[in-house]
Amino acid sequence: MFYRPKIFFPKKSYSMLGEDLVVKKFFKNKKKGLYVDVGCYHPIDGNNTYLLFKKGWEGINIDLNKTSIDLFNRARKNDDNLNVAISNKSKKIKFYYRKKINMLNTINIKFAKSSFLKGFKTGFTNSETLNSILEKSKIKNKKIDFLNLDVEGNEIEALESLNFKRYKPRLICVEIHNNTSGRNTKNNLKTNETYKLLNKRGYKNIWSNRYSYIFKRK
Repeated sequence: MFYRPKIFFPKKSYSMLGEDLVVKKFFKNKKKGLYVDVGCYHPIDGNNTYLLFKKGWEGINIDLNKTSIDLFNRARKNDDNLNVAISNKSKKIKFYYRKKINMLNTINIKFAKSSFLKGFKTGFTNSETLNSILEKSKIKNKKIDFLNLDVEGNEIEALESLNFKRYKPRLICVEIHNNTSGRNTKNNLKTNETYKLLNKRGYKNIWSNRYSYIFKRK
């Protein structure tokens, strides 16, 4: 009798650390949903919402890099794709970068100095609060299913610019960096300002991998 060995293929993930597989599993019974991806970078590579997009979800993708948004306008025409930075005020703001499209481009000068050790360039862009963007979008007054936040050191300002009582994200993915090694412990995690803000807003950490954390609304 001929024996055919079983071959196991790994599940396809487009995220950097497998976040999208966790998110997809969490929403496995939800065919349609809404996401907001802040610091979206690329419509496919290293992206935490592409699996949801493939599933039929839609939403808003935001990035301070024009090149990133140009790619989203081609790959995700049904989404709202915005070339703007997110902060706690609507204003013109300086940003720091090395390449036109880069995961580490930021409006946080401290993050830029620690990340771009060989130097960086500067530019200007408009910034908006999340509330102001959502008020003018198709998500106005609707609950957000998944909020992805990758803003390189500007997490607090971005989160504080969102009305949690109105939009009530069910799941939030955010980066938390507590020290130069990039390794977090339970003790120093609880002292992190991003963690404390989300905990105060009623969120519980359910998954983490290195510097990436997923929180669920309690």
